[in-house]
Amino acid sequence: MRMSFRQLSHAMALAKHGNFRLAAAELHISQPALTRSVRALEEALGVRLFDRLSTGVEPTPAGEIVLERGRRVLEESDDLKRALADLLGMVRGSLVISTGPFPGDALVPDAVAALMQRAPDIHCLIREVDWTSVPRQLLDRESDLAVADISEVEGDERFATELLITDPFYFVCRSQHPLAGKRRVEQSDFGAYPLVGNRVPARVGRFLAAGAAGPGAPGAAGPFRVKIDVATFAAARRILLGSDAITMAPLAQVAAELRAGSLILLPTELEMPRMRSGLIFLRGRSFSPAAALFAEQLRRLKGDLDRQTADLSARYQPG
Repeated sequence: MRMSFRQLSHAMALAKHGNFRLAAAELHISQPALTRSVRALEEALGVRLFDRLSTGVEPTPAGEIVLERGRRVLEESDDLKRALADLLGMVRGSLVISTGPFPGDALVPDAVAALMQRAPDIHCLIREVDWTSVPRQLLDRESDLAVADISEVEGDERFATELLITDPFYFVCRSQHPLAGKRRVEQSDFGAYPLVGNRVPARVGRFLAAGAAGPGAPGAAGPFRVKIDVATFAAARRILLGSDAITMAPLAQVAAELRAGSLILLPTELEMPRMRSGLIFLRGRSFSPAAALFAEQLRRLKGDLDRQTADLSARYQPG
């Protein structure tokens, strides 16, 4: 019986998608090549791994066993490669980072730039996602680490976290907004204007649903949803500048617009929530040299971010 890591990874992708075409696209191989690979694995093991149905494919009972054990084999293989890289002191290879909209806009790019200065041979992939996608990407080994809101995984024993950013949120709008001239914006004032942003963690959603967004806001009876849902803050920024939408953001995310006078902070007496962003990674999984060096750059840049936030607060904080 002979099988390869490649065949196992192909079977994992097929189980994930339940579809040969989608799995082949993720693997960047042709559908016939994937079919041959899975068939060769089945022949090597002497069992049928997948039932071919009209709606797709599903693992057989034997397939479930092979997939469970195979996942562990592939994880051990990855860990072995990392351990050898550590032993040899190599800072090369690849690094995949999942990041939320704020760190992906204000911190991660600078950390990657610093990383490239130290280790130019690293191939780096940045995935900017909302926080709900981060746990799955880490568990599926699609990412090496994440820089995102940590509050939803802090109690999960599968993950380790390192808190880096606790900046407060502010309500932000364009300088020509109807609320811009008010000395104090009340809770009732926000309901007339759409909120733009990405999916927010539960603790921020509760604040918005019960406070600023009003009791009739979408999600007031369940998970909060902003009215204009965007994947990146770059899109939110464009919408803010061209409409009467409002968003919540930390100071560093709108620093350039505050200095230019195109965006302003709205004065309010509401007790605003704070960010809880930082590193997220699988507990018990050691960092590769590339990941460790990236984390080092993040920690160093956090000091720069803190100083920038203090300066912005002194200059632009309402009241």
